[in-house]
Amino acid sequence: MFYLKLAWNNLKKSKEVVAPFLLASTVLFVLSCIVSIILFSPITTNMSYGKILLTMAMVILNIFTLIMEIYSYNFYLKQRNREFGLYNILGMNKSQIGLVSSIELLIIFGLTIILGSLFSFIFSKLFYLIFVNLSHMNQLSLPFNSKGYIITSFLFLGFFVILELVGLLKIKKTSPLLLFQDHQHGELEPKGNILFAFLAILSIGIGYYLSLSSEEIAALAVLYRFFIAVVFVIIGTYLFYISFVSWYLKRKKANKRYYYKPDHFISTSQLIFRMKQNALGLANITLLACMAFVAIATTTALYTNTEDAIDKLFPKNTSIEFVSENETVAKKQLNDFVLKPLQLSQTDYIESTSTMLAFPGAKGSKLQVTAKDLNQPIPTKTSYTYLIHSKEFEKFGNKAPKLSKNQVAYFTQKGDSQLKSISVLGKTYQVVKNFKKVVYPDVTNTYYPSLIIVKDQTVFNQIVELVNTEQKYKIRPNYKVYAELNQKQLNQILDKSGNISNTKEFIAHVDQKNRFKDESYTLFGGFLFTGFLLGLTFIMGAALIIYYKQYTEGHQDKKSYKILQEVGMSQKQVKKTINSQILLVFFMPIIMSIIHFSVALVMIKQMLLLFGVTNTSLIYTVCASTIAIIIAIYFIIYSITSRTYYKIIER
Repeated sequence: MFYLKLAWNNLKKSKEVVAPFLLASTVLFVLSCIVSIILFSPITTNMSYGKILLTMAMVILNIFTLIMEIYSYNFYLKQRNREFGLYNILGMNKSQIGLVSSIELLIIFGLTIILGSLFSFIFSKLFYLIFVNLSHMNQLSLPFNSKGYIITSFLFLGFFVILELVGLLKIKKTSPLLLFQDHQHGELEPKGNILFAFLAILSIGIGYYLSLSSEEIAALAVLYRFFIAVVFVIIGTYLFYISFVSWYLKRKKANKRYYYKPDHFISTSQLIFRMKQNALGLANITLLACMAFVAIATTTALYTNTEDAIDKLFPKNTSIEFVSENETVAKKQLNDFVLKPLQLSQTDYIESTSTMLAFPGAKGSKLQVTAKDLNQPIPTKTSYTYLIHSKEFEKFGNKAPKLSKNQVAYFTQKGDSQLKSISVLGKTYQVVKNFKKVVYPDVTNTYYPSLIIVKDQTVFNQIVELVNTEQKYKIRPNYKVYAELNQKQLNQILDKSGNISNTKEFIAHVDQKNRFKDESYTLFGGFLFTGFLLGLTFIMGAALIIYYKQYTEGHQDKKSYKILQEVGMSQKQVKKTINSQILLVFFMPIIMSIIHFSVALVMIKQMLLLFGVTNTSLIYTVCASTIAIIIAIYFIIYSITSRTYYKIIER
């Protein structure tokens, strides 16, 4: 009973440190629990994509939760070490101190589970409605399911067991005197040597180069480069704060003409000290803010592009793709199974004949296609190219240039082609026009698409025959029809699977715009919900680190105020000097994260092409809005946490 009372009193006395740890644990529990509740709700039964995304969100959330819990608990222990050291000096052994620490952690765990479950129950319905709305579902009721609460509680039990082991190990391995002094030690002290300073710039430079030089690379290849670039930038960011800034400040200090001026003398010395204390924390804030930018901006861009992409993919509300390799047979099937039964006129549908070729992506002014390119294509360098003749091209509202039999027009997804000629197995065609934009459904949902427009069906057939003479896998024309059909008409021609068939064979695959839209919103709504949750989590992680920094800065600057006033500086001068340093230290991460994100935007745009997001102005608008919102949140976090700082200073 004595130890329980002692532990409870300790928590009450240390509320400035306990409160943020408890708050962070509770919020992380709530977010994790809400994801679990939605994941195990009836709505996800028929949502394969939604289930995968929610599972992914749950895994990432819990990994991040464990990292933040260990970080927070280490900070909490550091602030309590003086107290534990005092207990040891007064006669308590390490086992008894460990027992007090364990009871404190058990109380925090109990409060986390109780408060977390309560707030999860309250907010789960709100988050569920957001998820349902984003996914365009109509199932608004969320039945109570204890599974989500139980799973999250057991996960957090595991996290707190790890925290318990961390605490006991630290108490066991540290002497009373070190425990007594440990709260005074900052984070890992940066060496600030020139080698690591150079490595910081080199590492960030390599990451930036990989991003900025990826504009001409296929989107699939960019995925690999992106992860490599991320690793370099992460390493560079840590080295930047740990070594480069300290090295730079020490260089300033070595410059006597600069350093021995009243303002520079104080500010430079203080900044070196602050960087020693805060290097890792500032690097973490930078990376968390950058992760929030990427998570929120990319998923928002995907979601907001959905409607536009679907409209491009479906010029009319139904797409019918015939499986027959013979165009004449396919047209007869169209007449027998669609036109006659529904009595459609020619204005009710659009016919389209094309074929897809695996040609290399266009670079420069010449494109040469060899037999090796056709039979051994390199996925990261292959552009999936649609071949179509000018009359078919104009059916979708495009204006084709006047072409001869040896001339073509060309389009690539980015609209930046500068081709002057295309050589297919030795046969050369002059490119008379490079389109920046076209309207053609199939380029919307194809990876790295291109479009070659030829004069007529004769030239079209010649290229198909030429390719088939060398290519092992024969290509065939693809016959597709887009029609405006109501539900009654669809019911008349579709089989049970939602396609067209007769008793003998499968005739055509049918896609409906509304059905495709529902599936797309389920996928991209899940993406946005996941991005929103992860972004919120990363921002909260950054806020927690900022609070801890304000807390430690407050205690350190309280001593600095006194020392600086004793050496002759006025209170106004001291406050001005320290405030300028605080602003620099706490706003450096958000500035650096914006720079990181801006450079990464080149790669992000490339990767968004995989999902058909080609609207550059949309991407820039979404990214700018995301940056503005997160900066505003960062300012709010700073202003709230700075109150803790000034309270400590003014004591």
